[in-house]
Amino acid sequence: MLTLSPVNCPSDSIFYMPDSPALILCSTARLARSLRLHHDRRQHASGLSAWQPLPTLTLKQWLDDVTEQAILSGEVDVATAPQGVLSELQERMLWEQVIEEALANDNAAALFDVPGMAQAAMEAHRLMFEWQLQIPPGGHTEESRQFLSWREHFVQRCRQSGWLEPVRYMAWQLDCLERGQLPLPASMAFAGFDRLGPQEQRLQHLLQQRGVALSNYATLLPQPGQAQHAMLETQEAECRAAVAWVAQQLNDNPQARLGLVVPELGKLRTRLAALLDEVLHPVTVRPGLVEADRAYDFSLGLPLNTQPVVHAALALLRIFWQQRIEQQDFSVLLLNPYWSASLGEADARAQLDSRMRQWLPQTVSMMRLLRLIERLQEGETPLPISQLLQDLRAGWAVREAQPRRQLPSLWAAAFEQLLAALQWPGERSISSHEFQAQRAFSRSLQALARLDVFGDTLNGMQALQRLGELCREQIFQPEVSGDPPVQVMGMLEGAAAPLDALWVMGMNDHVWPPPPRPNPLIPATVQRAAGVPNADSAVQTAFARILHQRLLLTAPLIVFSSALKDGERQLRASPILSDIPVFDGDWAKAQTLAEQLAHGEHAALQVLDDHMAPAVGEGEHVSGGTGLLKAQAICPAWAYYQYRLGARELKAPVNGLEPAERGTLVHGVLQHFWQGRDLAYLQALDTEELNAALAEAAQQALQDFAAERDETLSPAFCQLEQERLIKLVSAWLAFEKTREVDFTVLDCERDTKVMIEGVEIRLVLDRIDQLPDGRVLIMDYKTGQKPDIRNWAESRITEPQLPVYAAFSLDDGEVAAVSFAMVRTEEHAFSGIAGEEILPALMTLDDRKARDIFDAERFADWHTLLDHWRESLQAIARELKSGEAAVRVADPMQLRYCEVLPLLRLPERQLQFERLQARQLGARA
Repeated sequence: MLTLSPVNCPSDSIFYMPDSPALILCSTARLARSLRLHHDRRQHASGLSAWQPLPTLTLKQWLDDVTEQAILSGEVDVATAPQGVLSELQERMLWEQVIEEALANDNAAALFDVPGMAQAAMEAHRLMFEWQLQIPPGGHTEESRQFLSWREHFVQRCRQSGWLEPVRYMAWQLDCLERGQLPLPASMAFAGFDRLGPQEQRLQHLLQQRGVALSNYATLLPQPGQAQHAMLETQEAECRAAVAWVAQQLNDNPQARLGLVVPELGKLRTRLAALLDEVLHPVTVRPGLVEADRAYDFSLGLPLNTQPVVHAALALLRIFWQQRIEQQDFSVLLLNPYWSASLGEADARAQLDSRMRQWLPQTVSMMRLLRLIERLQEGETPLPISQLLQDLRAGWAVREAQPRRQLPSLWAAAFEQLLAALQWPGERSISSHEFQAQRAFSRSLQALARLDVFGDTLNGMQALQRLGELCREQIFQPEVSGDPPVQVMGMLEGAAAPLDALWVMGMNDHVWPPPPRPNPLIPATVQRAAGVPNADSAVQTAFARILHQRLLLTAPLIVFSSALKDGERQLRASPILSDIPVFDGDWAKAQTLAEQLAHGEHAALQVLDDHMAPAVGEGEHVSGGTGLLKAQAICPAWAYYQYRLGARELKAPVNGLEPAERGTLVHGVLQHFWQGRDLAYLQALDTEELNAALAEAAQQALQDFAAERDETLSPAFCQLEQERLIKLVSAWLAFEKTREVDFTVLDCERDTKVMIEGVEIRLVLDRIDQLPDGRVLIMDYKTGQKPDIRNWAESRITEPQLPVYAAFSLDDGEVAAVSFAMVRTEEHAFSGIAGEEILPALMTLDDRKARDIFDAERFADWHTLLDHWRESLQAIARELKSGEAAVRVADPMQLRYCEVLPLLRLPERQLQFERLQARQLGARA
């Protein structure tokens, strides 16, 4: 019999593989699969067409199998077997219950992270049991005293119910093995065990006592490979160099077996996958090839809840059990392909998203959402979303049929029923990866149902929270076909056979050896004395050296890499690499697909300066108010994209009223107050009469506003808003009382249209005052920022609203002045220009301040200014009609309200300008 030494260092282990090993126990399921694939590949290469599969299992799989066999055969009495074995989630839930009960009378209970404490308690309990730790009476800390109290109640609860948690269940299995109750093979080999814990060591000792021939399965080289140290500038440079190295190795030898080992694989997985795709598989940028086979495979999967089809399922369930739905969450679901008629109603669902943003607040109830969809489906121009509405109604019916609290298994069935009502995972055919994720989600629902073991009922959100935890903790790795030549692994993963070359990245001293992480609930001195994993730096360093020796025996060529800095922070290489020679040469860096295309040969490209859009044709309608002329004056491309092509920024929903809606209410109050009245009417009102008139005007404005909304305004909201409006408008009217020139309000909120060079401009004139001499004053209310009127003297008028009113809108009187009325709590003022003094503090052309803007030579009198406005606006309209659509911006700050800013691509233009300048400077040099 061959005895197996407990020494963990691969260089000191005995490498022996029986001709026909009865069983190979692997440290991970991935290694077990890799060993089988490697064995199959060797058998096929030797010319065999049929062979026995390699018998590989993980330690847990084997123990569970032989225990089940012993129970079925009667070797183990069922009465002595545990009544149940807790899963990891079940164990953590039991710890949470115990901790919550202990904190029930603590006034600060809400401040504690119960799930986090439960996780720490699970680990502490496992360490104490497995390593037989004893906390001396004098060494108790407050944390350890609390933990020991929790542990006593936890063990008591398990004993009363006949449950065993995983660590004690394995101990019971080993007890059965010691009593000779479990069937054993003649020989066993261990593979991938870098460090044996006390239970694994006890297992080996018991197997030897039972006469089982033990060995280490040979997966490594007999001698260390040639190693070198690559020092790269940053972690990003490490990733790029490693991927470029992989590509070069495969180019030199397409049959090569390569490894890429990454200590921080969870952090760098996404970046490495993107680089490997862009270098090795650039065609996968196409959506149809996203699941194509790769030349690489990751040992670390992703949490199941990150898979799109599962993420959609959880999101769908969540919106049905939330009291209020975040509109942005439902907007994301509308564009999600994994439910309802996602293909047949895709366009209509996108339009529904836009309508929701206009009509609904940021948070809504499901019933209000359903009412809006019903109204939009039955309107004058109905949206074809009948299937969506039907599925939402069916889902809501399932939701309403559920009691407030029930067992987890009943919630699992309800969740399945609701997803079926919503036609998850959608009407299109799902891919292989999506099908595998769907099956994994079904296993999570089954795991949720098994929580019935506690007998506690949950409400819907609690059940969803548990389901989310199960999906987050279940690591999902889609099955790949074949055996990819490049294995991307974490430090604890081992290859099934020696590789041709290996790159180990991230070897900096803050990463490797890994920093100590002693459990906070057990005194650190106790953990250090027992040599518990993660206890201190000495333990971590010893383990890191074991792994380092294994890496040196993995391939004949090994590259260790480290980064020199992280941002401004200087980094040092791991001390484990002190004996590895540093490579002085340069390392090639992988380029992204965009960089490859940008740096390619562009001699065949033709550069066209095409800033002209099609001219506005005869009879073509270009919609837009003064905003159309404003956009054309600021940036012609803005006007083209937004007004001619109809591009719009999706509205961002808010709770309550938006600033624009509050401004609309102010306009409404002033309209109802002033319509047909004059200055004498205002001056004749006493305070009580004014308040009564404003209350009536505010009430009417709120009624008009509510009539356009899909939901009735609450009485409390109307009262508060009415008080705000009365206070604001009352202060404004007190300012208007100071006007010295009499006036009569001729019209309010006049809706009109004017034609400027054949372009129709729709106008809404907030207010028109008629003066005693018959001339008129045009006023526009502003409740926000004061507009800058200095551009009124320029050829490109970027605030054209009042100039358009003055130059084109009126046929019933000469315009004497134009002004913005600043109706704001912090400021009441008029801002504009007049030919003579009409309004308090309003500029006239004779003022020195006005002449700083309106030069006397160009603007001799009021009529000259009106002519300038007319000619400038006509020139802008002609430019618009000609198709001028250049990206031409004098001041980027003027684009702060541009809805199509991404389409202007200003950063790219800035980069082009900088490159042109660089070329010009280079030519001069």
